[in-house]
Amino acid sequence: MKKRVADIIIETLVELGVKDCFSVVGGGSMHLDNALGLNDDMNVVFHHHEQACAMAAEGYAKTSGNIAAVCVTSGPGATNTLTGVMGAWVDSVPMFVMSGQIRYEVSVAKTGLPLRFRGNQEFDIIGSVKNMTKYAKMVTDPLSIKNEINKAVKTAISGRRGPVWLDIPLDIQNAMVNEEDLYPVEEIKEEPTIKEEEFNNLIEMISNAKRPVIIGGNGIANSGNLGLFREFAKKLGIPVVASAIAADVLYDDYDLYYGISGFIGPRTGNFILQNADFILTLGTSLGFKTTGYTQEKFAVNAKIVMVDCDEYEVRKPGVRVDYFIHSELKNFFNYCLPKIKHVNVPNEWIDYCNKLKNRFTPFEATEGLSADDRVCSYMFWKRFEEHEPDDSIAALGNNTGISSKLQIGIKHENSRVIANNNCGSMGYDLPAAIGSAVASKKEVICVTGDGSIMMNLQELQTIKHYNLPVKVVIFSNDGYNAFRQTCKNFFSGFNVGCDAESGVSFPSFEKVADTFGYGYKCCHSNGELDECLDWLFSQEGQVILEVEQRLDDPITPKVMSRINDKGEFVTPSIEDMYPFIDEEEYKSLMIGDING
Repeated sequence: MKKRVADIIIETLVELGVKDCFSVVGGGSMHLDNALGLNDDMNVVFHHHEQACAMAAEGYAKTSGNIAAVCVTSGPGATNTLTGVMGAWVDSVPMFVMSGQIRYEVSVAKTGLPLRFRGNQEFDIIGSVKNMTKYAKMVTDPLSIKNEINKAVKTAISGRRGPVWLDIPLDIQNAMVNEEDLYPVEEIKEEPTIKEEEFNNLIEMISNAKRPVIIGGNGIANSGNLGLFREFAKKLGIPVVASAIAADVLYDDYDLYYGISGFIGPRTGNFILQNADFILTLGTSLGFKTTGYTQEKFAVNAKIVMVDCDEYEVRKPGVRVDYFIHSELKNFFNYCLPKIKHVNVPNEWIDYCNKLKNRFTPFEATEGLSADDRVCSYMFWKRFEEHEPDDSIAALGNNTGISSKLQIGIKHENSRVIANNNCGSMGYDLPAAIGSAVASKKEVICVTGDGSIMMNLQELQTIKHYNLPVKVVIFSNDGYNAFRQTCKNFFSGFNVGCDAESGVSFPSFEKVADTFGYGYKCCHSNGELDECLDWLFSQEGQVILEVEQRLDDPITPKVMSRINDKGEFVTPSIEDMYPFIDEEEYKSLMIGDING
């Protein structure tokens, strides 16, 4: 019996474990849309903008470790997804995108000519997405469909994960085929794994180290290996530091975890890295956010071992790696866990790490605050930790108040932080929260800024329509605070397009909440935080908590250039952060010579 290709597509996705899809319907994808609606095993969330579909799929994957589908129509429907796909690409997050397209028989692709378009809403989307996907193809042979779906999904979730895209013309979607005539499914190349000799060398290096540390990065959670990493770290028993903005790799309650590192700190992790004699990197490519821009000053006393499934990362200029293990993380952990034993780390090193942990806090900015002042984001997160449940999920937008959370990390073992780390698009917040709520089926706190939420404000209705357990916190700072700081630092405070006086204004969020049927409360000062957070976590249904953020809410501590004795601007290494600590104390905390 013959079957429609569109139905085979959805059935194959379900067989491969893809059971959630984020979509905006359209004429170019009508058979795909129809097939989605007919298949009871596929859950579909329909959005009000295609960008939100892709960002929701990213939030879904980051929360669950599983891949979701995105279905959009041709032309503008496809191009609207691009920022979300870019975010998944740079953060190595799996995503399966299928777009509709005009009939292949009347398409530009069929002619082979360099035409711009022929049909209505026709656009060569594959040409646009090839540099932000692991696999991208227009399907032109209906008999290849099962193989193409398998190849795309397995490519997305294997090795270094990432988005894939299939463009499916209308006549291919609606083609009727005998399933026995479908082409066989090709095998995907095996993922790299650690070799016995590499494992033995690694254990020898760890055992000989006096000051060992693990750097855990965002690739751990993004590849679905958070549980395996934590088991590995605890079994090995050496200190752990997270790479820059890897906020939920480990949690404060774990004794040997010393926080996040990188150019926005905080200080403890940076001092540990700069004084280590052995560093094992897992799930991080040692980018500038972790090493700082003066990479030649990074961990000069340490032997660095990198485990990565992408062999090109070790070849990039500026990064010194002494030993490279080409392995996918899951394979690495599964090989190592049965073999590794607890390492006897010198007490002096553990004492040093604990001394730093007790000396420095990520909440430096909360010292000396007035209860009557507008809210400091660090104070918000400090109080947030005291009110949140042990398994809270925070989906973050992009705002200066979010950067502080990415410094602070998580307190509880089962908490999660969902953020786009390398794209940093405004508007990520609500869609990511939707994806996270669909994946976890738990309450999600979406925390964002007034500028960011405006980019996908319409998704408040998606949350309401599906009655998703999402609560929203909006840091309100009357504009684009980060760019306002840029104007202050570089252009003597001459503002452009960042507040009402320079061209950008915002609505009453109380009225916005009322329009979408959300509860509303406003927190005006530090002193009101406990009351407002009590309200936030006690409410049933969707609510908006607006937080009036201080306008001069700085990110602190952070790596900042300074003027040397010769009057030259120099960028210090990552442990030498602003506000600068006393020189004598700084020297006392450096075990080795930072200049090598």
